[in-house]
Amino acid sequence: MNNINKDIVASYLTSHYNEINDELQDLSSHQNFVGMFQAIINHINVLLTSGQIQKIGTKIKLIGWLYKRGNEYMKYIIENLFVQSFVGMKRRCNSQQWTDLYNTIPANLKQVYLLQNKNYSIQKSIS
Repeated sequence: MNNINKDIVASYLTSHYNEINDELQDLSSHQNFVGMFQAIINHINVLLTSGQIQKIGTKIKLIGWLYKRGNEYMKYIIENLFVQSFVGMKRRCNSQQWTDLYNTIPANLKQVYLLQNKNYSIQKSIS
């Protein structure tokens, strides 16, 4: 059942990301859905820098929930912006941090991440 659109997502995001609520509301008021996800990625990277892996897991689970219920546009943005950011997160983590973080990623986002990395590896080996 894909019935959550970007307007509903904007409401969910602003209510669940209290630390950056003002920024998300501003972006939402300008219909900048992609910017909202970029702000969330930036916020997660700040949490990562301060070692707050458990808090990041909670934030990522919300995105997994939205992805599961989102329309095609939402899924596209989450796949191509949010899930792609896992590569950078992995680089910023030590192996234990990445293991802990990876274990919090919901199965639906993990599946997208693994597929993206598989496709990247295939493209890289062809080049």
